[in-house]
Amino acid sequence: MAVTKEHLIERISDYLTKRFLASEVVFNPKIAFADFGIDSMTVVELVMYIEEEFSIVIPADQLTGDNLASLEALANCAIQNQA
Repeated sequence: MAVTKEHLIERISDYLTKRFLASEVVFNPKIAFADFGIDSMTVVELVMYIEEEFSIVIPADQLTGDNLASLEALANCAIQNQA
């Protein structure tokens, strides 16, 4: 069953909020990860979370700065790679 972009963003936002962000932070998926203090290691963890949780594999050649810049960009990339 295909995952919608909205569902993917909601689940990853919840994951980020619970694991990495201060409780008072309001997360916006369109804003760059770096603006929230989310580093590249955390973004790699998000890619792994997507692969494990949704069985969506993002090819290495698509792990670019543009695709990993924000949650919305990452979600768009993941949705394009659904089997």
